[in-house]
Amino acid sequence: MANSQLPFPDLTQHWARSFIQRLQRQNIVSGFQDGTFRPEQTLTRAEYAALLQAAFQRPPKRAYLPFSDVSTGFWAFSAIQNAYEAGFISGFPDNTFRPQANITRLHVLLSLVAGLNIPKTTAFSLAEVYKDADQIPNYAVSAISGATQSKIVVNYPQAVILNPNQPATRSEVAAIIYQALVFLGKALPLASPYCVEPTKPGIVRTGTHLSVNGRRWKTAWGQWSSGVSTLTGISDKGIMLVLGMNPLNNQQTSWQPINWFSPLVQPVSMLTQFDRDYRYLNIDALAKTGEWEVEREGNTLNIFSEIGQINQITYEEFSDVSRMVINLNKATPWELYELSSDWEVVVDALTEKSIADRFSEAPPESTIPQPDEDQKNEGETSGSEAKIPRPVVKPGETQTVIKGKLPDGYGIKVFTLTNPNRIWIEVRKDALIERNILWTTGLNWRQQYLTLNQDRFPVVWLEVKRNSGLKLQPIWTDKTQMKGTASLSQITNSWGSLAAINGGYFNRNNLLPLGTIRQNNKWFSGPILNRGVMAWNDTGTVKMARLKLTETLTLSSGREFEIDLLNTGYVKAGIARYTPDWGKSYTPLTLNEVIITVENNQLSRQIESNDDQTPIEIPQNGYLLTFRSFRSALSAFPLGGKIAITAKTTPSEFNQYPHILGAGPLLLQQGQIVVDAEAEGFNIWFAKQRAIRSGIGVTANGDLLIVTVHNRVGGPGPDLTELAQLIQQLGAVEGLNLDGGSSTSLILGGHLLNRTADTAARVHNGLGLFWRSRN
Repeated sequence: MANSQLPFPDLTQHWARSFIQRLQRQNIVSGFQDGTFRPEQTLTRAEYAALLQAAFQRPPKRAYLPFSDVSTGFWAFSAIQNAYEAGFISGFPDNTFRPQANITRLHVLLSLVAGLNIPKTTAFSLAEVYKDADQIPNYAVSAISGATQSKIVVNYPQAVILNPNQPATRSEVAAIIYQALVFLGKALPLASPYCVEPTKPGIVRTGTHLSVNGRRWKTAWGQWSSGVSTLTGISDKGIMLVLGMNPLNNQQTSWQPINWFSPLVQPVSMLTQFDRDYRYLNIDALAKTGEWEVEREGNTLNIFSEIGQINQITYEEFSDVSRMVINLNKATPWELYELSSDWEVVVDALTEKSIADRFSEAPPESTIPQPDEDQKNEGETSGSEAKIPRPVVKPGETQTVIKGKLPDGYGIKVFTLTNPNRIWIEVRKDALIERNILWTTGLNWRQQYLTLNQDRFPVVWLEVKRNSGLKLQPIWTDKTQMKGTASLSQITNSWGSLAAINGGYFNRNNLLPLGTIRQNNKWFSGPILNRGVMAWNDTGTVKMARLKLTETLTLSSGREFEIDLLNTGYVKAGIARYTPDWGKSYTPLTLNEVIITVENNQLSRQIESNDDQTPIEIPQNGYLLTFRSFRSALSAFPLGGKIAITAKTTPSEFNQYPHILGAGPLLLQQGQIVVDAEAEGFNIWFAKQRAIRSGIGVTANGDLLIVTVHNRVGGPGPDLTELAQLIQQLGAVEGLNLDGGSSTSLILGGHLLNRTADTAARVHNGLGLFWRSRN
């Protein structure tokens, strides 16, 4: 047998390829003189002893007793002696070893249990794991149970079929030996659906990072059990951004078709699995056909693929589209980095210098005029007519990087084709990939261009059926207080929501909310300026209106004061109230505020605040009243006096809704456009502004539309009336505008759907979507 480190040619798409290659690199297995491994050839007892000697260095347990049929000159004598001394293998009653006899799968497992001191067990029934458990001899039951519990059993093609008395093949033994090394902590576990791991069906482990050929991303992955074996999946974000796969339209939830070097008429289909806020797409079949090695290393799932070869690159320019086509020798992972004005495609393939040299010159910066970055991220720019710069190709030792620039108003569209394998890259103004995917029961992920007058708007939205089993909940940056901002992705991760859209307004300087946030009947932030809100209950009823909250303070003297500021960053002269829902303390928002502490409905303390830096503790059994430019009222609030509060909302029925989120302006009511920005305290400029938008719509049958709209093709984003018309096109009869511009963000399954992460601003709060039966 030849010990070659060259890949074995007869392992193409073989189920045990990863196990065998790992052992080959450790010089545990080797091939034959012709370079093959012969994975389906059975293994003799002598060959098995040689494998044991290469894989394990175990101390002797007993003295060697010579076998009558193994001479000292036999090629495997040393291996047989070591295997015997270490307790792996014994002989037969007639003092023979029978070195040329095939070893069965049963005896491979028994030998490893004995030699590695794997604990035997009778804690569970083998009949619950293996359909052919009745073929396991009684004397071997506890040992096979121990091997099963220790996860060293590998069964192909069905994990539930042990075939204990069948002669073991070279590939089967290699996989089992590798699993034994994992058991000993000397190898990392490989992801394979043929490894037996009995456990309760469902998610068994999750991770936070994905590494593909050394490229590491923060993205979720998970493994789930069928009851006997474990499947491995990656979140939508990882599938799309790290591996370069494109989810295709789909209206059933158990499988997701994807475009990845496959014909559109015969796409690859991936099994799906859900875990709280993620959808995992099963990669096991693709890993086999793509000849990937997939291993677990702590929280990271590592994928290693053979590096491909770029055979040809073509480039074409049209009036407002540029196209680069990369021809490959095989399907290979690739990833897209898209920033506001730059893009980069990284392909796990090599490129000959002669091919790359045709694209080696960087475009001069002057050819790509860029607008003000803030205006661009807000969606207020009208696009550019500049010529699309020619991309640059940079070959590396294990990958090829293609870099390009994006003129204002342009995006990048990348997909793959087969026969031959190609990556198709287009820079164009209408780069949105349209989608209609039933992501989970009752939740559709939609992406489409909508036409309004002569303009086309890219719209990304979620359709949520009223009876979907999903629930809404306001979410914000810091659960302990109302101050703070973060990316919507971070907020979503903190709350564990499976989807979210950015919510209401906030002050970008002091990071405090400027609008309604009510959750479970608590006002974490009160309404301001009669602005539009959406209110809902836990049965799925949603109402939208302009909302006002009025609280009446009644003193022991009989005097009454009406106040309309509760837990808010909005400031005006008068009295505002801050409760423990605001946080542990309140920091004055203006100079020279006077604060009265109320505990157990009694005025207990008066504080003169001379600055806007010193926090004041909010009593857990009361609240704070802050007086701004209203000292004339202080005499009516004598310390020691009693105080009572009553509250009402306008409309009155909104007080019955446990959850409310506000932004504004209101867009639609009863099917009619009702935009009136000035009536909700917005200025004239805001009413006319064209920008990227977020909005919520409700259809006539109560379904929810969670919507983002970006710049029209060749122009700026929509104004408020246009947003109302677009949401109306989607079927909404009620609609509300949310904070927009650079705040506009839509998350699904940990993936930011509507824009690149570098263009999304930090936000204060959002609207989260959760499984109704989970927290």
